[in-house]
Amino acid sequence: KATTQKDCIPIGAPALMFYPVANTITVQRDRVVMKVDWMDSERTIYLDGRKHPPASETFLHGHSLGRWEGDTLVVETTNFKEHPMGLSTSLPSSIRKRLTERFKVSQDGKSLIYSGVIEDPEYLVKPVEWSGQWMYRPSMPHSNEKCDVEVARKFLRD
Repeated sequence: KATTQKDCIPIGAPALMFYPVANTITVQRDRVVMKVDWMDSERTIYLDGRKHPPASETFLHGHSLGRWEGDTLVVETTNFKEHPMGLSTSLPSSIRKRLTERFKVSQDGKSLIYSGVIEDPEYLVKPVEWSGQWMYRPSMPHSNEKCDVEVARKFLRD
């Protein structure tokens, strides 16, 4: 079975957001850019009031629109491509996948509280909720390593 790790198949949110790698978040006036150190993954969250594109336009990371609710960034993402591992490493997703995420800096400023709800009526009986926390480590560098299939499979047996 193909996997993201051994076959270098990029994945989208929310599974991407749980990889134990460095994330860089840049907040700009009209967008937030999230770079996840896994296969050059980058998400753009638009804050400029635009609408989602037509449902026929789909993207690996979906199309994300954000808004501020006080000090919490709320992100609504739709327009995902179908993906064999779009809900987790073992559960596919459809173009009907919808993601709502919340990002808030902790009270002590040392972490980012990440929570959300994912819906996909083709694969999930009901919405799935989660929450977690990312530690703030500004000195942790991105590896910028490319996924190499030969290296990824080096210690696997057929």
